[in-house]
Amino acid sequence: MRDGVAWLTLARPGSGNRLDAELLGALVEASAAAEDDDGARVVVLAARGPAFSLGLPRACRWPERSWPDGVGAVAGLTKPVIAAIQGAALGWGLALALACDLRLASTTAVLALPALGERRFPGGGVTQRLPRMIGTARAMELVLLGTRLPALTAAAWGLVSAAVAPARLASTVEETAHALAQKGPLALRLGKEAVVRALDLPLADGIRLEHDLYVLLQTTADRRAGIEAFLARRKPRFGGR
Repeated sequence: MRDGVAWLTLARPGSGNRLDAELLGALVEASAAAEDDDGARVVVLAARGPAFSLGLPRACRWPERSWPDGVGAVAGLTKPVIAAIQGAALGWGLALALACDLRLASTTAVLALPALGERRFPGGGVTQRLPRMIGTARAMELVLLGTRLPALTAAAWGLVSAAVAPARLASTVEETAHALAQKGPLALRLGKEAVVRALDLPLADGIRLEHDLYVLLQTTADRRAGIEAFLARRKPRFGGR
């Protein structure tokens, strides 16, 4: 962790960062550590090697019940999570990327759900998150046809925030993460909560939640620190309280 950013890295390039029980368990542990670290305001999920993640192990159709839920652990983080997609994100690997809040991709990256064509079923929440992000028709294309989506098209669809040249991905991710880390940690958490919970609420209830979270934020020391910094014309020092 450095400068308010917790960096999680899938580090099994030889396997294509496939999500076996051990790697999923490591994701659960790393997510818990990032959540509990008050100094970590933003989380970045990156990967080593040519692939972000090729999904489950080759012979695995579905995780065993005993396997840790690494995808759910990433999705459950209350802090903003950025996925740095430098290569292919396939199947459960794509599900893992979608469990993050923001996705930045290299122009060489490709996103796809080949499961149905391989007589398997897509999982990891991907069939639920995709239509919420890009709409039913486009989600159907990816799920049913297994269309391989280049990063530039994914950016045009809104599935990734930006697709940048491979040489610029690391710096773009770092700049985005540090820009987020400069913001008030409570404001980041509550903003994320408002958007995530909106998916399950009627509009009127969501608007009430938005107002309630605003009122909650006004009672915090971070709000006072922000106002004092503005009046003093200096950068705010947020304490997460």
